[in-house]
Parts: sequence; C-alpha cells; structure tokens
Amino acid sequence: MKPYLIKATALLGSLVLGMTLAVSPVDAAEKKKDPGKKLYMTKTCMACHGRGGKKAIMDYPNLAGQSEKYMIRQINEIISGKRKGSPDNTGHPRSQGMRGALVTPEENKPTITKDEIKLIAAYLSKEEPAKPKAPTEPIDPESAAAGEKLYKKKCKSCHGKEGKKPLKGNPIIAGQKHNYLTIQISDIKSKARSTGKTAAMFAAVKNLTDEQIKSLADYLSQIDRTAQ
Repeated sequence: MKPYLIKATALLGSLVLGMTLAVSPVDAAEKKKDPGKKLYMTKTCMACHGRGGKKAIMDYPNLAGQSEKYMIRQINEIISGKRKGSPDNTGHPRSQGMRGALVTPEENKPTITKDEIKLIAAYLSKEEPAKPKAPTEPIDPESAAAGEKLYKKKCKSCHGKEGKKPLKGNPIIAGQKHNYLTIQISDIKSKARSTGKTAAMFAAVKNLTDEQIKSLADYLSQIDRTAQ
C-alpha cells in the first residue's frame, strides 16, 4: 500500500474510533431500561394492558400515551377500592381484577408503592399510543359522524379537541378501545362508576341513548394519535 493510503487509512480509523468512543456513553444510557418499564413488566400490568400499554386484552384500556396524573389517580382509586364499575364476565366489578393483582388478599395491603405507581405512570405516558383498531363489526360512517357532532357538543369542553388534550385530571380518550369507551360511558351513566370527576361527566351523559354512546365510541376509537 502506498504511504499516503496508509496515512489516510490510519486517519479514518482514528476518526471512527473517536466517534465510537464519543457516542458510547449515550448509547449505553439509551439502552438502560426505564425503571418504570421494569416495574410495568414485573407488577403484572403487562399481562392485561399488553407490551408498552398498547395491546390490552379483553375490555381493558390501552394505556400508552395516557395522562400521567390521570393514571396515578386511577391506580390509587382502584387499590383503595373506590373505583369499581359494572360486572365483567366473571360477575365481579371490572376493577377487581387489577385490584387483586396489586393488593394482598390476606392483609389487604398494596403490593406496590406510591413511588412505583408514579414511575409506571411516567413510563406509560411517554410511550407512543396504540394505533386504532376497528371493532369486529365495521363502523358505519354515519354513526361516526353523529358521534363527532355529539362529542363536540357534550365532551369537547373537558376532553379537548378530538379527545387529545383534556383538561387537567381528565383522560385522553382519542383512539381508546371501542368496547372500553362504551363500557365506561355506560358505567358513568348508570353510576356503576362514580369516583374522580365522574359527577361532572354524569351530567353530560345521563340522557344519552345506547345508540348515541355507540356513536361516540365509533368516532373516538378511530382517531389515530400516532398520525400527528
């Protein structure tokens, strides 16, 4: 190899090595697992809400990208027994499964600390939301349009434009699972769920028909929060 090629090769090698050394600490930091993610995976949350909070099973909600403060309050209300809900297919209140996973049956004490709850909520709030999934039965465009109109009249003031930017303490509902939306609106209407800010929402949904509730779910469930 000619002398100038040897020098050029050596210089290139030095630059590559320097770049590698320069980014190594950053790469190491990026690869380090978020403590909230570790807790999410070990505290049985992932079993029902799916990897990254994006693939919840049955009627459980997807939590990725949800409001951090809202999740903290809901977890605490479920652990305390304040938040219940209508019966699921087991005949028990919908929140009982989650409470059973986070509270000891003998002593009725939480198996998760306040700080751990905050870490899990912080992790989930930063995750990219799940993409919308159409329900088994195709959504009628007219129903979704009626749901959008109804949302603007009844829900926008608290949950924000398209359900993406709620007032403090309220959940983000854009792109949430169809069944979950339907159940929660119905539960608040029937007062099966009556904690947190549901009293204000009750006034907005108490006169809704089943068809109107379905239209709201048709509209909200198909909003893609990943396309912004």
